[in-house]
Amino acid sequence: MFSKYANFILVIIFSALLAVALFLSGLQTWLVFTIVMVFTFILTMGYPFYIIYRTRSLKLIDRYLANHRNKPIFSYAYALAHGTDKEIIDSLNKIVKSYPQAEVQDVYNANLLVFQKDWRRLIDSSKSMHTTFYRDYYAGIGYTMSNNKEKSSEALSKVRTPWMVHSLKAIIALKQGQKDLFQKETVLATRQAVGMQRYVLHHMLNRMAEGVFSTEEA
Repeated sequence: MFSKYANFILVIIFSALLAVALFLSGLQTWLVFTIVMVFTFILTMGYPFYIIYRTRSLKLIDRYLANHRNKPIFSYAYALAHGTDKEIIDSLNKIVKSYPQAEVQDVYNANLLVFQKDWRRLIDSSKSMHTTFYRDYYAGIGYTMSNNKEKSSEALSKVRTPWMVHSLKAIIALKQGQKDLFQKETVLATRQAVGMQRYVLHHMLNRMAEGVFSTEEA
């Protein structure tokens, strides 16, 4: 596995080789410079963009995260796959402290409450989320954790995003002990997601299967 420094060196080498090849082909200096700059930009910026937002390969994302764990959001995602619950919670706390953006606060604070098994605060916080996109989804998780089947079903009926629908169905199935349905809905949920969302969703559901839920009634 290449480190990020090795990757940087490879980008320089490939860019230099491309420049030499272009000069030997007789292209003008300004055109060579432009082509090399575009090529370098694609390698340095386009590749991370593809990994984070477009790829469907969990292995490719995992390799990328292994080399960029110094960033809190990447550290959290990597901890979901390879870390302990404490490492996940520590990473989530760092994200909440480091990023003031409303959507980041909504999502990662909600995930923190899931891993802290604090369904009461999860339900309460879902009601005041700035990003309404997530309200019913996280409310549904909270109600499922508290064994409130009526409320969790009501929340599910309001969710529209495909990966969220199947994810919440998987969580409900898990809580009800329907392991086959949980596996089916987990597969459907991850199929609907790409990039980091796919990776996080896949490992988040696996973590839930290991016993995140509270058993207390609402």
